[in-house]
Amino acid sequence: MDNAEVCHRLHISKRTLQCLRNSGKLPYSTLGNKCYYKPEDVRALLDKNLTTQCG
Repeated sequence: MDNAEVCHRLHISKRTLQCLRNSGKLPYSTLGNKCYYKPEDVRALLDKNLTTQCG
């Protein structure tokens, strides 16, 4: 999944997604200049009921 798909699925902004990456709450891989996420990691984030606030 790319950034747009994750933002859409989680109903979050690109900035919030960046905070999740920076905090280590959502693992990702990069290919070129794009970030990609495993669907199971996105699902695990939802299952943990984590808030998407930065900080």
